Amino acid sequence: MRKILMTILSLLMLSVPAKANLKQFMLIREEAVSGDAKAQNKLGVYYQLGLSVEQSDTEAVKWFHMAAEQGEGEAQFNLGESYEYGRGVPVDKREALSWYRRSCDNGCRCGCRSYRKLNRELEKQNLRLE
Repeated sequence: MRKILMTILSLLMLSVPAKANLKQFMLIREEAVSGDAKAQNKLGVYYQLGLSVEQSDTEAVKWFHMAAEQGEGEAQFNLGESYEYGRGVPVDKREALSWYRRSCDNGCRCGCRSYRKLNRELEKQNLRLE
């Protein structure tokens, strides 16, 4: 019975579009447009998840890239994932590895884990970046 209840709850959560506070979205957007890297990354997440805005992986990547170019480690990780899984950009494992490495260099532990994992995968395929 509990399994059925959890399944129903999960389906309900997935069927309801993710919503966030519109006022918060507008504040983050304003900061992102003015060049704040952390806000750009957050805005990318809003687009990626469809929070208070229509979901768009392409728009998410645009904001992740702006923040990543400024050295924002989480944005570099998010951009790496976008390239690894083809969200908003074509799949490019080498590009993903490069962004994961930059993310790791900037102290993002998720970037380090993803870098090691993808690097091992590419080594097995003789496609390593370096």
